[in-house]
Amino acid sequence: MSDESVMRSVISVIMSHPVIYSNVTRILRGKTKTQRFFDMYVRPWPGCQILDIGCGPGDALNFLPPVDYYGFDQDPFYIESAKNRFENKGKGKFFCRAVSRIAFSGEDKFDIILAMGILHHLNDDEAKQLFELAYHLLKPGGRLISYDGCYTKTQSWMRKFILDIDRGKFVRDEKSYTSLASTTFAHLLSTVREDLLNVPYTIIIIECQK
Repeated sequence: MSDESVMRSVISVIMSHPVIYSNVTRILRGKTKTQRFFDMYVRPWPGCQILDIGCGPGDALNFLPPVDYYGFDQDPFYIESAKNRFENKGKGKFFCRAVSRIAFSGEDKFDIILAMGILHHLNDDEAKQLFELAYHLLKPGGRLISYDGCYTKTQSWMRKFILDIDRGKFVRDEKSYTSLASTTFAHLLSTVREDLLNVPYTIIIIECQK
């Protein structure tokens, strides 16, 4: 096993604990920078319907106004934490299962779908399925917002190293991400940024509109 694989395994074990996950992501992303991301790219409004795919312990709710929020994650510890922190206080609904068409009635459609840190965990076929599912679940004019680590030709060795040891095995460059999104969405905009985390890290944000 390579050194990168060992580090990736260690990180996965540590981040599997909801409290540690929330604290680490809060430190890495920073409250101000995370709020900036939500204000600039998610652009939620009170009462809008939001689906969070791979919601983890539900930390996105800390940066949203009062919304109709549904969070899905397959990690039971994350979902248990999210229910204790938010659902039991009347904020959001959480489900420990994969998102699918049959999880919702034909009338359930969303204004915004979040996929934060998801695509770089999915192979190409799985990523295409996510885009297809999101398109099906969005209202006309609704948007899917993704947020993932991204390789660039000009990034520093440190940024590349941090991406190399990421838990996700499918970190891509901008063209590879957008090519996958464009198989389903005709209208999309990608933005690569290096200033949204408190560590040297390159992020790609893709806004896909139905």
